[in-house]
Amino acid sequence: MNLANKYVLITGASSGIGYVFAQKFAQRGAHLVITARRKDRLDALRAEIINDYPSSSVHCLVEDLTADGAVDRLKSTIDGLGIEIDILINNAGFGFKGLFLDAHRDTCIDMMKLNMSILTDLTYVFMPAMVHKQFGGVLNVASMAGVRSIPYFAVYAATKAYVLNFTEALWQEYKDSGVHISALCPGPVETEFFEVSGYKPSGADARSIQSPEAVVEAAIKGLIRNQPIVPTSWLLRVLTTIQVFIPRKIGLWVLAKNMK
Repeated sequence: MNLANKYVLITGASSGIGYVFAQKFAQRGAHLVITARRKDRLDALRAEIINDYPSSSVHCLVEDLTADGAVDRLKSTIDGLGIEIDILINNAGFGFKGLFLDAHRDTCIDMMKLNMSILTDLTYVFMPAMVHKQFGGVLNVASMAGVRSIPYFAVYAATKAYVLNFTEALWQEYKDSGVHISALCPGPVETEFFEVSGYKPSGADARSIQSPEAVVEAAIKGLIRNQPIVPTSWLLRVLTTIQVFIPRKIGLWVLAKNMK
C-alpha cells in the first residue's frame, strides 16, 4: 500500500495517538484531513506538519463528532474541497474509569455514541469510494480493553469490544476488495486518555505503557499488511491468544482487582 499523495482522514487528531498518526502519515508523503474539537491544537499541528513535510497538504476541520449532523457536515465539507478520502483513521474516542453509576448518564451516552455509532457512520460514509476504486484503508482504534469485560471500565470496554467485532467482520466481508481494514489494539498508551478517563495504570499495566509513536508505527504497518487485529507489542499478542483459556469469573476477579 503506497501512501504517497493519498488523502488520510484522522479523527481526534488534536492530541495523543491522533496527533502522531498525522505526523507519521505526512512522513510517508500523504495529505491530511484532520478533525477534532480544539481549533488551536489543529492549527498548531498543521503548522508543524507543513514546516516538517512541505509536500503534504493539511486541512483542519473543527468538529464535535457527538453533535447532531456532525458526520454529514464533515462529509459535505470534504466533498466541497474536492477531496476523496483514501484512508480513514477512526481514532476519536474516550473512556471513564469507576463504578458504572458514578458516571454521568450523558457521559455514558456520548461514549457509546462516539466510540461506536460515529465510528460506524464514518466508515459507512467514506468506505464506498474505496471499494469502488479497489483501494483504501480503514483503521479503527480499539483497545485490549475490548478483549474482555472489565469491571470499573464497563462501558468503555464494551464499546471497544464492539469495535473489535465490527472491524473483524468488515475485514472478512471486504478482504478481496482492495480495501485494508484493521482494528488497533493497544494497551495503556501515554496520552491524555489517563487524565480524561480517570484511569491511572499501576503494577504490570504501568510497566507496559507504550509511547504513541510505537503504537502508531505498529498500526500503520498492520494496516499496510491488512491485519484484521493489530496488537501493539509481543506481550499483547500473547495475551490476545491466551485470554480465551482463562475462565471468565477468574478473569473478572483479576481485572476488577487490577482496576481498583
